[in-house]
Amino acid sequence: MTTASNRSDGVNMSFQEHVEQRLAICCSRLQLSNPAKEILRILIMVDCKDKLAEDIQKNDPFARPGVLSWKTLAESVPSNSFAPIEEAVLQLADWGLIQVVGRSISDPVTPGPSAMRLTYPGRVCVGLSPAHVRHDQTHLTSTGWLILHGASLERLIEDVRTQFKGPLLNMPRSGDVELNRLCGDIAVQLCTFGHAVINAYGSADSLLMYELLRRTERAVGPRLLLLPEPTHVRSLAIEFGARLRWIEPNRHMRRELVVLDKSTSQSLLSDSTHQEADICGVPDSSIAEPIRCNTLWEDLIMDDKVQFQLEQALKHAQYRLHTLPQMPGFEGRKIGYRLLLSGLPGTGKSMTAEALATALDAPLVKLDLSSVLSKWLGETEKLIGQVFDVAEAAGAVLVLDEAEALLRQRNSQGGGGGGLSTGVAYMLTRFDRYTGVLVATTNRIEDLDEAFFRRFDDYAVIPIPDRETRTKMWHQMLFLDKHLDASVDTELLGKNFPISGGLIKGAAIRALAWATGLKKNLSTPFVLAALSRELEKNNMSTNQVLVSQYRDAVEALLDGDIKELELMS
Repeated sequence: MTTASNRSDGVNMSFQEHVEQRLAICCSRLQLSNPAKEILRILIMVDCKDKLAEDIQKNDPFARPGVLSWKTLAESVPSNSFAPIEEAVLQLADWGLIQVVGRSISDPVTPGPSAMRLTYPGRVCVGLSPAHVRHDQTHLTSTGWLILHGASLERLIEDVRTQFKGPLLNMPRSGDVELNRLCGDIAVQLCTFGHAVINAYGSADSLLMYELLRRTERAVGPRLLLLPEPTHVRSLAIEFGARLRWIEPNRHMRRELVVLDKSTSQSLLSDSTHQEADICGVPDSSIAEPIRCNTLWEDLIMDDKVQFQLEQALKHAQYRLHTLPQMPGFEGRKIGYRLLLSGLPGTGKSMTAEALATALDAPLVKLDLSSVLSKWLGETEKLIGQVFDVAEAAGAVLVLDEAEALLRQRNSQGGGGGGLSTGVAYMLTRFDRYTGVLVATTNRIEDLDEAFFRRFDDYAVIPIPDRETRTKMWHQMLFLDKHLDASVDTELLGKNFPISGGLIKGAAIRALAWATGLKKNLSTPFVLAALSRELEKNNMSTNQVLVSQYRDAVEALLDGDIKELELMS
């Protein structure tokens, strides 16, 4: 027999050795029984026109070419009972490795006992047909299905591609023939790449899902099923030991709300690797988008007293989320955490909320007042509830920016009409039921309804930063550690201008842009002129920016005096 490939020891491998090697891999990866292995070996001989195949063919009274009769097969495999052989044939048919003619509705009716033959996937798995084989596979021990779900298929594929390469298989919408083909393709992927990834976004047929998981339950190697949401496979996950995992999307999601069975959820949560978002999914919403923030706790630049207070708030949140539910009287209960941040615009309230989300390793969801207010009766409450549901299911930090607009005193005058007033009452009930982390920010604490104020677990005022903190902010936001040729008097800026971090950031970016655009070294006049524009924008006095020693240069920058600008270093 001619050789097919070279082995690493320099000795040519015969085609028979190649087939035996691939047959062994196939039986190992698909966890085939010994009778199934013997049946595959006989079918290989039939396919290769082996002498034994000729004898088997003679014993088939119907002399059907290219197939093996069930009667002949049953008599050819040594066994005390036909039951193991029957199980083996059905196991191979379930994997799509063999075709049992007549099993499918679309198969022709033929006389005599059932006939069977190798399918194309079967030939690939046993080495009778060429295939791409990854030779760098590590030892595979992973078993069972992993069901990944999320609103963005692109996000799921991106997550899968970081670990697994190879083709993406598509789940059929219906039909035994298509399911047989898919099971065969899965067998090929497991035998060649060591894993299989199935895209089931276009199929919600739970019966088809059941049959897929049943047929492919026993195998070695990762098998991943990609779904938009898990509601119709939760029971199947319990029955077949599949794991569920929610993948955070990068864009908004859309899904109708579905009532999920509590006992099913408890059974799935008994697996410690499951989180609630994994087993229940996350409600889809165009107005609530869980996002990951890059703001670190170390990025907050505040005076020591405020920094200490916020660190205490973080510890309080962590205790309520992770430790308190394990204490006597609180076992199994979800205890949320609510933080109210007050301060003038630009003092860092929103940034603090982002840093808190990062520290808690949670995504962030913002409730935008303009997106939930509606003139239609009941619509505002529905939209508010939708945002709370998304945040709670995703384990996100829910942020209510400018909370006074939504949580204002119910007896305040001019507080908005219909949708807003009814929304306030509904918010009270959602506050009491909410089991996640909520951060509300306000710059008008006096407008906040007392009923809401009492429901917050912590309250922190973020003031205008002190002189030392402002000096540090100027230095950091002007990137002075990188601009070594810059000449900026940060002590003067920190001392003379008691302003918020937001104004400092805006002025710093503007100053850097002007200096870069004019191809000049960054200097104090650039910062003072940029600060003047920032103060004007916020309707604040600009008198102090004309510091005597920098007055001419600042006025030249503000007035566009080209000659004076050319004289600047």
